[in-house]
Amino acid sequence: MKRIGSESSVLLPYLLISVAAALRLAVSHPYNFIPVFSCILLFGACRPKREFPIPILALMGVDIFLTTHRYGYALTGDHAITWTWYLVVMILGAAMLGTTVSIPRILGVSLLASVSFFVVSNLAVWAAWGMYAKTLGGMEACYIAALPFFRNSIVTELVFSLLILGLSRYCAAFSPARRMQGTCS
Repeated sequence: MKRIGSESSVLLPYLLISVAAALRLAVSHPYNFIPVFSCILLFGACRPKREFPIPILALMGVDIFLTTHRYGYALTGDHAITWTWYLVVMILGAAMLGTTVSIPRILGVSLLASVSFFVVSNLAVWAAWGMYAKTLGGMEACYIAALPFFRNSIVTELVFSLLILGLSRYCAAFSPARRMQGTCS
């Protein structure tokens, strides 16, 4: 596949970030079954870096609201890890999918986003929260407890990354400008 079409790359990334944020607010999402990273990957692939703060701030707002109001927890340092990883995933999307989109690239970058977030975020939970002993056994227990979330995150992100990036290609192929040029790809 070629680069994602510019017509679909204007509105679709913002729409998908909005949908992901709204779903996180409105729906019970058992075991992380919302494709946040898929939407962030598309945003990184389609939009210029100067726009990256917009979805990060939107998702930060959702995280802050959920943590402090819905769940009743205080904000801790591990939230900064999550927010930093939003940026990392956008940069991955720009680097890996910004010029050429293919199924292996989509699967690879989606898997990299999910695995790296699992490793880093659970290390942060282990370090910041008092739920686990500050030993190797405590760290192991933290990662084991997170495995159901990780499994669903990987499945969600892989499936939705393929669907979302495929949707963006479909939108680009059927845009009026492409049809007039006769360059649907």
